[in-house]
Amino acid sequence: MPASLFLEQLTFSGGERIPLEPDAIVVIVGPNNAGKSVTLREIFSQSGETNNHVVVHADVGRLGTTDEFLERMAPYRLAEAGYYQLQSLQAPKYSKAVNSFVGFTPDTVDEDWLRNAWERKGLSILNRLFFGLMDLSTRIRATDPADVFNLTSDIPYHPIQKMCVDPALAERLSRYFRRAFGQALIVNRTAGTKMPLHCGTAPPLDPGEDRVSPSYARKLQALPLLQDQGDGMRSFAGCILDVTASDKHVVMIDEPEAFLHPPQARFLGTLLAKEKPAGRQLVIATHSGDLLRGLLDANPASLQIIRLTREGNLNHARTLDKDRIRTLWNEPILRFSNPLDSLFHEQVVLCEADGDCRFYAALLEATRSEDTDSRMPDVMFTSTGGKHKIPTIAKALASIGIPTRMVVDFDILNSESPLKEAVEALGGNWDDFRPRWKQVKAGIEQRKPELETTHVQKEIQKLLNQVTTATFPMDVAKSIRDVLRRASPWDEAKLLGVNAVPKGELRQVAETLLADLKRLGLFVVECGEMESFVPTVGGHGNAWLAEVLRMNLRQDPHLEHARRFVQALFSPRPDAKA
Repeated sequence: MPASLFLEQLTFSGGERIPLEPDAIVVIVGPNNAGKSVTLREIFSQSGETNNHVVVHADVGRLGTTDEFLERMAPYRLAEAGYYQLQSLQAPKYSKAVNSFVGFTPDTVDEDWLRNAWERKGLSILNRLFFGLMDLSTRIRATDPADVFNLTSDIPYHPIQKMCVDPALAERLSRYFRRAFGQALIVNRTAGTKMPLHCGTAPPLDPGEDRVSPSYARKLQALPLLQDQGDGMRSFAGCILDVTASDKHVVMIDEPEAFLHPPQARFLGTLLAKEKPAGRQLVIATHSGDLLRGLLDANPASLQIIRLTREGNLNHARTLDKDRIRTLWNEPILRFSNPLDSLFHEQVVLCEADGDCRFYAALLEATRSEDTDSRMPDVMFTSTGGKHKIPTIAKALASIGIPTRMVVDFDILNSESPLKEAVEALGGNWDDFRPRWKQVKAGIEQRKPELETTHVQKEIQKLLNQVTTATFPMDVAKSIRDVLRRASPWDEAKLLGVNAVPKGELRQVAETLLADLKRLGLFVVECGEMESFVPTVGGHGNAWLAEVLRMNLRQDPHLEHARRFVQALFSPRPDAKA
């Protein structure tokens, strides 16, 4: 592996120290104004002790010896002994006379300068050699035409120049661009003193033509220039150019998803992970769950996710460990839905289904006073595809400091799992809840079902005997489901909620159990399920939700219970345990 410098550890203003691997893809996430973009700028600008606001110190690691470093610099060595051409490095020039760094030179440094800088691991001294920062303007400028250069004597330092001398690289990048935008990406080597990129359909070579024929050059120049296209195309191309063709060891990209549609952002995330050369670091600040999913699609093993939050003037950082990332990404519900987007919010509410998310989110908006100046909660409602997935997702989100709450139907009390796992995911002690849960469960199951097993069998057989068609009738299927619901006390409990618990002392136990679960962050729907909030509206699921959302969510008295329930979701959570 060539000698190089890398980010070894970041120390944030909140006091956290985050070690980084030399080969890592580091993704910095968090809510708005948490310090994601500032983190990249401060890493790039600092050299150790600084007055920065977010990253108070960046420790630089070193791979390789001084001689190996000078060997790496051999392509930059000039014919004049002891001097190196660093055309991409705006660095201070080393003066042996005073043994210090004075002045600046855009082109050359001597060997003593390089030795001294390497042994000091000076980030500010060598950052333009090993570290690259791409914000939106930088990566758009990266698609501007590159200088024509002498193939026999000049170093192709610009990514477009590298595409010119490496046909395989040029074809690979063009193929990626076609997948994202349906157009090829083509280097024009015949446009004079500059080499622009064109996009469109590559013109075919006619008989007798080659790539430097005037006739072919005219066809190429007729294609649209990439530099004249929209910011989305240019930003996408700038990202893949810099990651694949740059010689920087640490590439930092701020919001690479800017101006891209979600599928393109996800594809770009996959490309960034796939194309990052081995042994180099990629540090990304992003607001996009799609980009993060693309990174996970390609290479979860090397991913380090850092979540930033801000408390006053302090920026706190937490990491999600690699094993947890792999565990999460093996869950289909995470791969194909949006729980990961909660990384970009201040808090998250996990619900069983999409309809629940829409209902509670609409009520949250309705409960906001129209004339208030207070800020809307930065909250995300996300579906987990059922209550059994909630604990796994909650545990992962809580592990990186996302305030997490759960909303579940009353029938979560039907069995110990996943209730126990949900309590523990929120930091609770199951032993504090288990005795009361067992009492409530036993009380509900003492209720005599409407039908005994033998009656259920007879009712279902009677319905089956009515079927004479090859296709099973939907109305008969619905009738069978109705029979099964009447046969279970827990189906009735899901409709009635806490009212399914016998009155008296056992009802008091149930109410205190639900109150303590709520204080922990687990909100059990006391009336049973979402539809039970407004029993005057018929139907279930999306049909029920469509009717309810037409109501006056802010003032309709039928929704008063639901509004109080949602407001409680965002009340300050006491620290007291159950």
